[in-house]
Amino acid sequence: MSLVLHATLALATSALLFGAAWAQPLTSLPIDEVLAGPIDLHDVTATSATLEVTTSIDLACVVVFGTDASFGDLALDMDMGGGAHRDHLVFLRGLTPDTDYVYRLQGSDAAGNFYASEVLHFRTAAAEAASDLGTNLATLEAGAEIVEASSEFGDAFAAQHAIDGDARSEWSSRGDGDGAFITVRLAASVRVTGFGFWTRTMGSSAQIERFEVENEHGDVFGPFDVADAAGPHVFEASGSGRDFTFRVLASSGGNTGAIEVAVYGEPD
Repeated sequence: MSLVLHATLALATSALLFGAAWAQPLTSLPIDEVLAGPIDLHDVTATSATLEVTTSIDLACVVVFGTDASFGDLALDMDMGGGAHRDHLVFLRGLTPDTDYVYRLQGSDAAGNFYASEVLHFRTAAAEAASDLGTNLATLEAGAEIVEASSEFGDAFAAQHAIDGDARSEWSSRGDGDGAFITVRLAASVRVTGFGFWTRTMGSSAQIERFEVENEHGDVFGPFDVADAAGPHVFEASGSGRDFTFRVLASSGGNTGAIEVAVYGEPD
């Protein structure tokens, strides 16, 4: 028998053996076995919810969720360094008000073991009354753009995410803390009626507590205090302008940024 035939048979045998092993279905282990505490779903608003949990081993976690057991959406752990760890923080955003949701926490360890919780349930709060400050003109759809930002934590956290109208994306600075800022240029000058701000957070860091806004003329609006990171906050103001810089005055430090910023008003 030729060497070529021997080699061919050896490769075929290896493929069958290892292929059979690889084809084995992935089975999940109960995630309860590696939990150091309960799964804590809290700060449930009309459009978002926060999940926190600690595991007894390092896991890379994700939450799948939706309005039925087919899920359809997922939210990643907020650890920006990536990899497996033990303290997990996950934000579920872009939810529909007054709606029942199901979700499952799942994760994998470095050995390839897959863990999953049971399917759990929650319901979002009823929708809050819409702001009476007018239209948010600081959106990509309205022709706004970002002209400057203190920094960005890569493309996934680019500054334009603060005006994309998607609560599942966000702008993050690269460790700017109280020095973070972002400048939005509107499609045209406007008469301002107010501002909106939804701070990002990483639990113990990255949460903005106070900010101000400055226009291109040097007029300063604020300061404005941000009560929490559970959703957007709206602040009345009066003035005009086209370029508006949102500047952090106080925060919990780290990779500060915003899920969404808003400028309410009418064309000047």
